[in-house]
Amino acid sequence: MRNMLRCRRGSVAFATVVALVPVVGFMALGGEAGSWYVTKQRVQGAADAAAYAGALRVACDSAPQPGVMCNNSQPFDYRGRQGAAQNAFCNSGDTSYPGSKCQTSLPSGISQSVQVASLASWNGNAGKFVQATVGQQQPAYLAKLLGFSTIIVRATAVASIASLSKPPCVLALKDPITFQGSPTVSSPTCGISSNSTADNAIGFKGNSGIQVNAPSFTVGGCSQTGGSQCTGVQTYQQPIPDPLSGLSAAIGALKVPNDFPNRACIGSTAISYEAGQCVNTANNVSLPSALNGTYYITGRVTINGSPTITGTATLIFFSGGSLRITGNPTIQLMAMKAPTGPSALSASAKVLMKDLLIYDDETTGNVNISGNSSSYFNGTVYVPNSPITYGGNSSASAPATGCYQIIAYAVNFQGNTKLDNSKCSSDGAATPNVQTVRLVQ
Repeated sequence: MRNMLRCRRGSVAFATVVALVPVVGFMALGGEAGSWYVTKQRVQGAADAAAYAGALRVACDSAPQPGVMCNNSQPFDYRGRQGAAQNAFCNSGDTSYPGSKCQTSLPSGISQSVQVASLASWNGNAGKFVQATVGQQQPAYLAKLLGFSTIIVRATAVASIASLSKPPCVLALKDPITFQGSPTVSSPTCGISSNSTADNAIGFKGNSGIQVNAPSFTVGGCSQTGGSQCTGVQTYQQPIPDPLSGLSAAIGALKVPNDFPNRACIGSTAISYEAGQCVNTANNVSLPSALNGTYYITGRVTINGSPTITGTATLIFFSGGSLRITGNPTIQLMAMKAPTGPSALSASAKVLMKDLLIYDDETTGNVNISGNSSSYFNGTVYVPNSPITYGGNSSASAPATGCYQIIAYAVNFQGNTKLDNSKCSSDGAATPNVQTVRLVQ
């Protein structure tokens, strides 16, 4: 019996078992804490999605044509909660969102919360911000030994909304922007943008002659052959609204020639509205060598050979009209600062016409805007329903600054072009409004 009491066999095993109890406990507690970390990552992802979705909705309201390119049928906080719901986090009883992954009932002891708010400043900076806070409360298990009855995992994200200080001077509304041959395109103060979803929404070729020094945007991708022009392009962005979309409807609603005081102009040489208060309805219209005023045209204008056309003008082509430029003409045009028109044309439409050089509503063919090396087109060229081939503004005599803008269905550059829209804003001209959204927290 004494030997048995003195025997130490098995004491190490017993001590090991005793020591393993807290070790296993700490390991289990570590596993529970690890689950908190996983939940934290999921909560943060939901908060990021909620803030970004809400900010995109605010950006819609800040665009010049709200609702044209993005869905503003619900307020920003709804869009934020929808973003969280698509990441499986919802307020209790509030799970019915498109794409929601939330459970209609959570396990006992678990609850979730989603809060989305707009901020006028963040971190000492004034501006537009959307803040989303997402949380999940869940029961503690081994953590109860440390005095915790429940665990709350919470994350906050903040997204900022800002207008681009240098809006693009080229906007392709539907199809890509391309470069034909080896063009020289200089754009020192403004970028180029495309709403095309194609992989080559902007396709750079002949990069040695292309200098775009301001941010550019595409809904799709960017391609390049040599060079590094795609480096300055932000791809897979939100579409940029058409700033002149209201103009198409207003001009299309005019009754030709009844809405014009003197009805149809006489003859085939174009007459400005200021001079004749009429619309040019001849099948083939010729432009005078010196333009001055606002010209409304329903027929075809063909510029071929080597004529010289100069002046200050706004050319409005109705859906049946068209503009064709061939040959080697010298065309030096400045847009009207305040174009005029019949009283049936609304005041808001006339505001959109500021600095408008050419409006061509045709839906067939490729519109060509080009001239010889002495030509320039200082104004907005708006061709919403057809591709445009553009090769102007290479002349040393062209104004160094102006409102050189191209807004078209698609844009193809050829020849030498210099672009600058630094005067558009001061003239009151409509420009593409780029709203940038990014997470700042």
